[in-house]
Amino acid sequence: MRNWIIGAAAILALAVPGVAAAQTGYVGVQAGNVDFDGGGDDDFYGVEGAVAFAGSGSIVFEVNAGYTDFDEGDEGYGLVGHVYGRNDDHLFGAFVGISSSDDDDAYIVGLEANKYFTNWTLAGAVAYAEADDSDADGYGVNAEARYFINDNFRLDANLGWANIDTGAGDDDAFAYGVGGEYQFASLPVSVTANYGTVDFDGGDVDTWSIGLRYNWGGTLRDRDRNGASQASLVGVGGLF
Repeated sequence: MRNWIIGAAAILALAVPGVAAAQTGYVGVQAGNVDFDGGGDDDFYGVEGAVAFAGSGSIVFEVNAGYTDFDEGDEGYGLVGHVYGRNDDHLFGAFVGISSSDDDDAYIVGLEANKYFTNWTLAGAVAYAEADDSDADGYGVNAEARYFINDNFRLDANLGWANIDTGAGDDDAFAYGVGGEYQFASLPVSVTANYGTVDFDGGDVDTWSIGLRYNWGGTLRDRDRNGASQASLVGVGGLF
């Protein structure tokens, strides 16, 4: 399952008509390259967005969405919705989503959690995914560390594992990635850069990307602790 597919789920947003206005979020564009071990490479371009809504008490609803177009003709999109409880110490919740790539639809469900420290956030997710058209399913885990050099400069690292069953057999995959985001102090615009690799039993896939985002709702640390913070955990850079 492609590690750059960005999830999303309007399902939850539509199911909660009484939520307040968006607390924080971003919209952006990105470009990058995917190198398939021995199978050539492909450039891609895309748009992305994430937004968080306040529910009652400490409950938050978040929606992530993205669309990616590849030079070789394939295109993919996704929607993932999250509902979680969050306080100053931690986050715990669930997500559900749908994605489509090359006419193959996949569905994903899972649990997620964050633990907050002064300059660190440690995050993790477990998920199950199923693609009906290709008769494949899988489950996996992904962990992410986010380090804040300051309120508007964040570095990321992730590590993940998944087992994917294609009907003809199963395949283990390991993911490793690093990245970061910097938001300018004078305007709510940030730049992103990410590199990741997914190592399968039969090879590996390397992906790098750069992006530009327009943000609202405060600093990058504000987004991590109070807003739309979960897209990277189940989207770009992970196995899901």
